[in-house]
Amino acid sequence: MSELADGRAESPGESLSRVRMFELRLLRPELQVEVRDVDGLAGRCDFGWEEQRLLGEFDGRVKYGRLCCDSAEEAAETLWREKRREDRLRRTGALVARWVGADVWDGRWLLGILRQLGLVPTPRRGWL
Repeated sequence: MSELADGRAESPGESLSRVRMFELRLLRPELQVEVRDVDGLAGRCDFGWEEQRLLGEFDGRVKYGRLCCDSAEEAAETLWREKRREDRLRRTGALVARWVGADVWDGRWLLGILRQLGLVPTPRRGWL
């Protein structure tokens, strides 16, 4: 599976997500996709499927929990900023899918999340 390695992945969860997507025969995503709106950079997403206007985000607990922040107020502010970023991404017309580690470990959950937003398995993998 070393052919699937990509240095743009920013976490083990993103890398495992890509392996599952490959195993599930989903379309190969672009990585670290920059999304722009009339005000400039709206955000950067872990995964993107341009034709489907779909963005994907792998979220680990560290991003929002005690390990990210020194206080409950700081954690709440982090969550608020992420909510505002996602609102801005959605206003571009994109769909945003989010998943966590448990969804990736059981690929059926990841498939269900992405299928709900229009990404379905393809007859051929087309990744390599």
